[in-house]
Amino acid sequence: MSRSTAALLIAIMFHILLILLFIFFMNLKPSEHRVKPQEHRIKVSLKEKPKTSKKSAAVKNKIKPIEKAPPMPKGKQLKELVQAPKKAQKTKKVPKKAQEKPKKVLKKKPSKQKKQVQKPTINVKKTIVKKDVNTTKPVKKKSHLYAMLSKKQVTKTKRKSKHQAGTKIGKDFKEAYGEAFGRLSEGEKKYIVDNQEVMRRITQEQLNRLAPVNIPRNLNINTSNIIEFYLLPNGDITGLKLITASGTEILDDTSLQTIEYSYHRYPLPKQKTLIRYKVGYYLGRRH
Repeated sequence: MSRSTAALLIAIMFHILLILLFIFFMNLKPSEHRVKPQEHRIKVSLKEKPKTSKKSAAVKNKIKPIEKAPPMPKGKQLKELVQAPKKAQKTKKVPKKAQEKPKKVLKKKPSKQKKQVQKPTINVKKTIVKKDVNTTKPVKKKSHLYAMLSKKQVTKTKRKSKHQAGTKIGKDFKEAYGEAFGRLSEGEKKYIVDNQEVMRRITQEQLNRLAPVNIPRNLNINTSNIIEFYLLPNGDITGLKLITASGTEILDDTSLQTIEYSYHRYPLPKQKTLIRYKVGYYLGRRH
């Protein structure tokens, strides 16, 4: 068997297969597109059927009676029916006239008010401008020289008052510092002079709280002590100690405790400042 015959047989077999496949698919297509008949399904539920009362069933079955048509109007009855709607039309026209009248009145009132408001505003502006121009001109010429002279007098008085305030110190502070106050810097002196009264008040309030608790009532003595410490810009203190003791430990301890409870309320200084206090205890005349 030659090659040409074998190739011819293979080609014939291949074409036969193609034809068979085409026929097979043609038979399958209509089966896919067939419309399935709709199935009639019945729903079943386990719930009880609601009981229908006889009255409701009877009401549903009642047939409405046929209404008889009214008789046709004759003669005078037709005239009365025609005249009745005419009267109703006349009554409707009355509110329209009442509504139109207030509209005209509202338009006229605001027009009169606008004219009255505009007239006084124009006259007031003219009078105010004339008065301001006349009063301001002479004042400027005189006040300029007076201000120059008054400034010099005010500055002189301020300098005198500051100089006097810098030298004023309380007696307790003078006794506590002594000659050491003269050796302080200008910043320290200024802080002490400016804040001495505030610091004294804060310290006295704390001493009044501690003294009745620490000091016994039977202690009859008149004495004092001097305390020294440095107040820092951050509000802390260092070097808290007694320079002169009172002679009784209870009084010295009370003075140290008052400073420990009071210093955080003092005004903050700009630099490290030496602070001294003289604390006096006058207990000789207590009952």
